[in-house]
Amino acid sequence: MAALVFAGALGIPVAKAEVNIEGGITAAYQFADIADVDSEFSASVDAFLTVPQESGEWLIYLDGSSTPDPNGVSATFPTANADAGSVLNRDSDGGIQVSEFHYTFRFQNSMSLSLGLIDPSASLDRSRIANDENTHFLNGSFVNNATIDFPDYTIGGVLRIAATGARPELAIIVASSDGIADYPDRSYQDLLSLTSGERGAFFGVGSKWLLNEWTLRFGGWLRTDDHAVLGNPGRQDINYGAYAGFGWQRSTHALNVRFGAANGDVSVATRFVAGAYERQTPFGLFGAAVARTAVADTFRTAALENVTTAELFFRIPIGRYQGHVTPSVQYVENPGFDGSGFGMPVSAVVSSVRLHWFW
Repeated sequence: MAALVFAGALGIPVAKAEVNIEGGITAAYQFADIADVDSEFSASVDAFLTVPQESGEWLIYLDGSSTPDPNGVSATFPTANADAGSVLNRDSDGGIQVSEFHYTFRFQNSMSLSLGLIDPSASLDRSRIANDENTHFLNGSFVNNATIDFPDYTIGGVLRIAATGARPELAIIVASSDGIADYPDRSYQDLLSLTSGERGAFFGVGSKWLLNEWTLRFGGWLRTDDHAVLGNPGRQDINYGAYAGFGWQRSTHALNVRFGAANGDVSVATRFVAGAYERQTPFGLFGAAVARTAVADTFRTAALENVTTAELFFRIPIGRYQGHVTPSVQYVENPGFDGSGFGMPVSAVVSSVRLHWFW
C-alpha cells in the first residue's frame, strides 16, 4: 500500500503498476571477551519496493535499525557489525528512513541511468560473497573497501553500460559528497538544498570483466569537498583513490580478493587488502575472511595503528530456506579513527549469532 501511495503522488499510473516488495529482518546478538564491553542485541529491517514502468522502474528502499548500546560491541568495535545503527537520529537513537528513492531509465542498448536518492557503494567495488552483512560476512571490513570515502545515501546519478565483446561493464557515478548521515538532523531538506554546508561532489567509475570462472574489477573515485591535511594547519585537500577486486567461483567454492588505496594526506585509511572465501556444504555455507587496513604515516600515533580483522561463520538454512541462522567468531581491533573513543588500540574476540528472515 505504501508503494501505491508513493506511486500515486509521483503521477505513476498505479492502476497498471505492479508493485514488487522484497526485504528482510535481521537480528544479531554479540559479545566480546572484554569485561568492560557490554554484550549487545541489535535488529534491522530492510524493504525494497519497485514499481516497473515501460521505460524503467521506481525503487524505494526503506531502512530501519534499533538503537545501539553506547557501551556495547558495535560502539567499541564499529566494524564488528556493519548492520548495527544503520539508521540513527540526532540523539543517536534508531529509527526508520527512506534511504533510496530513484528512477532507473532503461535504454535499448542495455544502458541504464538511475537518478534520485542513491547508494554510491552499491555500484563500486562489489563482490558476490563479501558485500552483504545480512547474509554473508557481518564485519564491515568485508562489506565495503575501507579506503573508499563513500558518502552516505545521497543525491546523484548512476550510469551503467553493459559489457559487449571486449568492453567491460561500466558504472559511472556523479553524486553529492554529503549524504543523509552527514547532517545532524538527518534532514532531507538539507540534503536537497544546494546551499547546505560546504559540500562538494563524489565521482566514481568502476569496470567489471567476466572471464569464465573469474571476475575482475577495477575503478577509481574522487571526492571534492575539503578535507583537513594533518600537520599543515589551514591547508585542505580533496580525497581520491583507486581499487581492484578479483573474484573466482567454481562449483561450491568462491573466493574474493580486494585492494584499495587513498590519498594519505587526508585519508586515515590509506591502504586496504582483504581476502574472503566461501564454500557451500550440504549443511550450510562456510565463510572465512581476513583484512588489513593501513593507517597513513602522517596519522599514525599510539592510538592509531594498522588494523587487522578476521571472521569465520557458518550459515545454516531454516524454515524452508526462507531464513538462516549464522554463528560467527571475529577477531577485531578498534581502529581509533572513527570516534569510538579509545586512546590506545584495543583488540577482542567477538562471538555472534545472527538470525535473518527474508521475503
